[in-house]
Amino acid sequence: MTPQEEKQIQEWGSGLSDTLQLGLVLTGDKRDSELKNFCEALSRIVPQIHIRKEKDESYKAPTIQLCDTLRYQAVPLGSELPPFLEALDILNGKAVQIPAQIRELLSQIDLPATLRVYVSSQCHFCPATVRQLIPLAFENKFIRIIIIDGMLFHEMAQPDNIMSVPTVLLDEHFRWTGEVQLEELIDIIRSRDPASLTASTMARMVTEGNAFALAEMMLEKGEIFPAFLDLLVHEHFSIRLGAMAAIEEIAGQSPDLAVKVVDPLWVRFQDLNDQIQGDILYIIGESGTSEMIPRLEKISDGHGGEEIREAAQDAIDSIRERASS
Repeated sequence: MTPQEEKQIQEWGSGLSDTLQLGLVLTGDKRDSELKNFCEALSRIVPQIHIRKEKDESYKAPTIQLCDTLRYQAVPLGSELPPFLEALDILNGKAVQIPAQIRELLSQIDLPATLRVYVSSQCHFCPATVRQLIPLAFENKFIRIIIIDGMLFHEMAQPDNIMSVPTVLLDEHFRWTGEVQLEELIDIIRSRDPASLTASTMARMVTEGNAFALAEMMLEKGEIFPAFLDLLVHEHFSIRLGAMAAIEEIAGQSPDLAVKVVDPLWVRFQDLNDQIQGDILYIIGESGTSEMIPRLEKISDGHGGEEIREAAQDAIDSIRERASS
């Protein structure tokens, strides 16, 4: 942090009366120290800013979290410092400045959307894009914005094929490089097909307590969304649990739809650890038909671990009980 940046923060902080809480998620990454040093300097210059260190196994990189819907995987210095301070102003209660027509479009969004915004602190065009997008995270709770320094987190930028900044990504299908037309972006968010939701978007839904809403979307469409299967075998139990709640809801209302997860899960079964296998067997018990019983008997009568054999037998019992009711 340069003396000029310190002065800029100090001048901004002189008008801050209330306490601000920022989250800092450290992951053991080698870049933890860069975000930690920035947050400590910020708190030292502006004592009203309190840094709350957090642990969250779902984070893949160290993160400064302003609120649930706005995160920085970046050190917001250089050209990125002014829009960061403006975001803190909004966090502190300053009114969000959004044109009426944009606010109307935002009010129609009811599906989670994550915008990943790749920037660089040396980029002269990035602050304008960040300023455009930050208010969206405060105006609509379904929109999450993650601002990423593509140079600092090059392992994220590379698979996303980031060749220049600013670049804005929505899910896996849409990207904007350079100037963003806000109405176009919001309209695409608003009109997305729920079946195209990514696994990360659906994981956000279930962890935020919206598993049943996700189930209702699939029931309404009459299909299991392709990426939903990834949630049922997710490495984090909390996400699997939410996905299992959704499939139970579907099984209760439409057994013919729920059974569609059985064969794809069975294909993945052998490659998964015992804990996830146990959860899959539970799902098969809740969603499968009697056609699965011979396969399950090979597990329950086999030489695998006791817990897996018991889970297979429980699945068999559950299928038979449903068939006889």
